[in-house]
Amino acid sequence: MPSRSPEKVIAESTARCRESGRLTWVVLDWLIQHIEEIDEETLIRETEKSGDLSVLGVLSEAAHRRRPHPKFERIMAACSPHAELEPFFHRVARSQLALRLTREKALDLFRRWNYLCSGLRYLDGAA
Repeated sequence: MPSRSPEKVIAESTARCRESGRLTWVVLDWLIQHIEEIDEETLIRETEKSGDLSVLGVLSEAAHRRRPHPKFERIMAACSPHAELEPFFHRVARSQLALRLTREKALDLFRRWNYLCSGLRYLDGAA
């Protein structure tokens, strides 16, 4: 079986991150540790084809906060916020209580990308 490039895997993962917190943190951690290996132009192009640029923007900003790198800045510059403000994780939208709590404590990082999410302990080192 032929292997896929990391850029393609990350791009495809951005289409699924909103369904899984675990996937989101795995992709974020991988980006932080391997950003030097990424061709950002290929990543952006692959994400346009098979992923979600707004999710890539969230991941890149979160990774940049943890480990500043110019590649993250260039990736963020190529990404656009989500069209409408909504919960980042789909499961939050299915629970009125979770949705209310997320709205009350939404993090600025997610709001900049037009998402609501109240938990990103990973960035605080508490993950």
